[in-house]
Amino acid sequence: MIFPQTAKLRFTSSLITILLFLGIGVCLCEAQEALEQNSAAGELNLQGENIEYLVLIRKDGHKEIISRPTGTVKLPVGEYRLQQVRLRGGYICRSSRTPVSDWIIVAESKPAVLKVGGPLKHSVRVQRQGRILVLNYGLQGVGSEIYTGGDRSKPPTFTVYKCDKKIASGKFEFG
Repeated sequence: MIFPQTAKLRFTSSLITILLFLGIGVCLCEAQEALEQNSAAGELNLQGENIEYLVLIRKDGHKEIISRPTGTVKLPVGEYRLQQVRLRGGYICRSSRTPVSDWIIVAESKPAVLKVGGPLKHSVRVQRQGRILVLNYGLQGVGSEIYTGGDRSKPPTFTVYKCDKKIASGKFEFG
């Protein structure tokens, strides 16, 4: 048997649906607020400058993406590892290219410290291969992390002197 749908029946079923979704939404909001209130927070002091964003990965696999951090950042308590940092000017450091890959412990009682970012320090590693000198350029942050990228239209230059006499100069090649 098929019942004809009346306007009154449609209104009643629509009202019940709306109330059901409203109730579910309120429950979800309350559960989220309770979860946020129960999760303990700690502080991470950043010692570095010019950070556009950094990505930390918690031991449970959860990622924390922090945009334009300055000074101290509040994070849920846990153990984190630096995954990526991007600085102004397009300089990028990934965890595979940095010695700063130890676990950072964020606790309620004591702020954790992370040295990352600027000011950047230029470095050159020189190796002799017979009569040839091989120069390797690097860019290090305050935590000895290694950065790549940046403005490639003006590569870094170098000059080699023997006493006071200039014997060679050139530009580093990217890659």
